[in-house]
Amino acid sequence: MTDKKAIEDVIKSVAHLRELRQWERLEKYFVKRPFVDDKAISGEMPSNLSKERLIDGWRREIGSFFYASRHFVRRMGIRILNSRRAKASAAVEYVHYVADRGQRYAWTVRGTVDYILVKTGEDRWKISQLIFKLQDQVVRPVGAAA
Repeated sequence: MTDKKAIEDVIKSVAHLRELRQWERLEKYFVKRPFVDDKAISGEMPSNLSKERLIDGWRREIGSFFYASRHFVRRMGIRILNSRRAKASAAVEYVHYVADRGQRYAWTVRGTVDYILVKTGEDRWKISQLIFKLQDQVVRPVGAAA
């Protein structure tokens, strides 16, 4: 498998595992303390945090507020910087489904995620940085026209 294909697989796997709520399987895709900037959506200040804390935050947010979610990776660009470092950028769309007072809503968030990935000693690519940039968001009743 080429490095670009391996990196694409990492990014798509993280999106898919979040959607499936397979939290325990996510850890292998991150370095121990990735830099995370998702302030635009989480409100938290950018920082290096343990991968366990990052994933636990996703578990709390997605698991507590939404009965389902979908995480789409629309377009991706990957640039290999050297044999152990790469940059990637992906256009994403996250759809979170919430029930409130008998009604169901879809909260759709669109943006880009910029990644830095590093190749480990085991020859596996891992995410060392992710920065989410919000493009737009909308809440609609489920079944409403997009």
